[in-house]
This record gives sequence, structure tokens and C-alpha cells, in this order.
Amino acid sequence: MKYLQVVLFTGFAVIASHVAAQSEGIWGIKAGYNQFRPQVKSGEITGVPGAKVDVDKGGAVFGSASYMLTDNVSAELAFGVPPKLDIKGDGVIAQAGKIAETKVWSPILMAQYRFGNAMSMLRPYVGFGASYVKFKGVETTPVLSALTSPGGSTSASIESAWGPVAQLGVTYNFGEKWFLDASIVPMRLKSTAHLSTGQKVDVRVNPILVNAAIGVHF
Repeated sequence: MKYLQVVLFTGFAVIASHVAAQSEGIWGIKAGYNQFRPQVKSGEITGVPGAKVDVDKGGAVFGSASYMLTDNVSAELAFGVPPKLDIKGDGVIAQAGKIAETKVWSPILMAQYRFGNAMSMLRPYVGFGASYVKFKGVETTPVLSALTSPGGSTSASIESAWGPVAQLGVTYNFGEKWFLDASIVPMRLKSTAHLSTGQKVDVRVNPILVNAAIGVHF
């Protein structure tokens, strides 16, 4: 009987600690690594038939802050160090290689529904929200200048844009306050790059963000 009492007491203590970690009114912060994986559909560079662009993947550290509105519904703001992405030729200029690079800043505001209850150690969740994507520090290469302005120099800029996002993730709570988290975040994003030569190219970037992090509740 005494052994059973000890087991029950220990079990209730563990449950109570997880209730405190995942209940309504609890904040969470996390930090980890996020990879930006573009799924590019490019239009043609105006004036250069068949010339398109592609974007390589890139990654950087990120962080987020979340708040439990109820035991199951949370809101999260994610942000991070802008990853550097290489822009390269595609279509008839696929052999051109890298033609530019940029850093992408994409904070995300998300509403999430977490399955299970406040006592669950493993909580899958889904989320929906939006991101404001800003491309900073666009730098072009001599290759782009040779393609668009022989003998000259071509610079570029990329329009900022809003994009809807979805999220599929899971949180594993361990200890009283700590948790591990991983998620996949598909984003719909369309933008236009403008060249100093007056040319432009419309691009659907549609990235998939893949991230993993460790965090703490308080």
C-alpha cells in the first residue's frame, strides 16, 4: 500500500508540473535553427526570352515567443537572423550560375491549436497565420550585368510582400519548464525583382520553413 501511495504521489506530481507548463496564461520562448527552402516558379526576365531565376535554400538561427490563450489555443510570434539566399540563373541562363544574393527577413505571427490537454507531454499542433517578407541587401554579380547590360553594371531590388502561412508541428515537454519543438511551415509568397536596367522578373518563391528548437515555459 505504501509503495502504491508513493507511485500515485509521484504520478500526480509529474502531471501537476506539466499542467503548469502548458496551461492557459503560460508564456513560452524558444530558440533554434530554421531552414528556408524556396519552391520557385519564375517568370521570364523581361527582354530576355526564356531567362528565369531560381533561389537556393538557406538557414539561420531563430527565436519565438508564444502565449497560451487557452489550454489548447496559443499565439506565437517567430523571428530570426535573416538567412542569406543565392539567386541563380534558370531556363536558358541555367549555366550562368549565381547572379545575385539577398538576405530574407520574415517574421511570422501565428494562431495555433494544440491537441491533447494540459497534462500531455507530447502535443502535436497546427497553425495558421501570415508573414511579412522583406528582402534586404540585394547584391548582384558581374554575370547578371553581362546578361542584362553588357559593358555596364546592373543592380537589383526585390519587393517586400505579405504571405499566408500554415504550420504543422509537435512539442515534447520534459521536466517542469523545458520543451523541444519542431515544425514545418509552408508559405505562399509572390514577389517581383526589379533591375536597374528597367527589366523585371515575377517570382513565386513559396518557401517551406523547417525548424527545430529548445524552449522554456514560464
